[in-house]
Amino acid sequence: MNPVLPSRVGKRMRLGLVGAGRWGSRYITTCDGLEGVQLALVASRNPATAQRAPPGCEVVEDWHSALEPRRLDGLILATPPAAHFEMALACVRTGLPVLVEKPLTLDHGQAQRLERAASDFDCLVMVDHTHLFSSAYEELKARARELEGPLRVRGMGGNNGPFRADVSALWDWGPHDLSMTLDLLALPPVAASARAISVGEPQEPGKMVIHAELGFPDGAHAELTFGNLMKARRRIFEVHGVNGALIYDDLAADKLIARDRSGVCTPVRLSRTPPLTRAVLAFRDAIRAGTREHPSLPLAVRVVEALHCIDRKLATPPTPPAGAAAPAAPTGHAAAGGRNH
Repeated sequence: MNPVLPSRVGKRMRLGLVGAGRWGSRYITTCDGLEGVQLALVASRNPATAQRAPPGCEVVEDWHSALEPRRLDGLILATPPAAHFEMALACVRTGLPVLVEKPLTLDHGQAQRLERAASDFDCLVMVDHTHLFSSAYEELKARARELEGPLRVRGMGGNNGPFRADVSALWDWGPHDLSMTLDLLALPPVAASARAISVGEPQEPGKMVIHAELGFPDGAHAELTFGNLMKARRRIFEVHGVNGALIYDDLAADKLIARDRSGVCTPVRLSRTPPLTRAVLAFRDAIRAGTREHPSLPLAVRVVEALHCIDRKLATPPTPPAGAAAPAAPTGHAAAGGRNH
């Protein structure tokens, strides 16, 4: 980490935002009135954006305007994932700190190239895997070592939708579970399997529920189920060890429960600050401190690599045993197990 830059101490960070869709609109709401942050520019082609932007925020159509020297202290990208690489790389080459929504890119080679460019140009790139900024996940991670391993992870996340033309269920929902798993276990998986347990019609390849399993060199194991064909919204992340379990349920009143070896469950007290607010504040603080490297970037590259691995597993039909008929393609909803999201 570089030393604190005197010119930025106590300064309101002038942030820009590219994209004002469903998630971009949440950034507008989050940044408005946030201490030490001024949303100074929003790049969007949606005519309604001017009504959503806070007073004093400039609304432009061309995102390149954000790259003008000394105009902004940092830029947030809440665009479709296919645009992330071009935009983030442009920020890096101009030295503008950038916060990118998940997934970092849709191509592992591009993710690696962006990571190298951030190093070469000494520029901050952060990635918002939202649940990593949740106080519940942060506390879970801090306590997980006490469980003693090898750890077993069970994750379930999804909903009935959204159905997006630009990104599949794997690339939309998978980054959440994979980012928590890879961050928590801190090792690359050595084995992986994946299958679709629920799929849409043949003309709807982006609709599915996926079950993936990952094995790790220390004996840890993860089972993750996620997708956009679930009957209801779910987001749960469980970690089990010798000494009990930690259960993060984002939809529960008590978002984190600690369960001891005897089965006694205790709610964990947490900060109520929303994860997106925490992400923006972390970006603000990193810019203010002159940070040039952030752990969310190499993690995001590993997440993209894992997504590609699962994508290949899904595209490769299983080999049936000798003399056995090939299994039929799965259709309709299948029981996924686990807790409600």
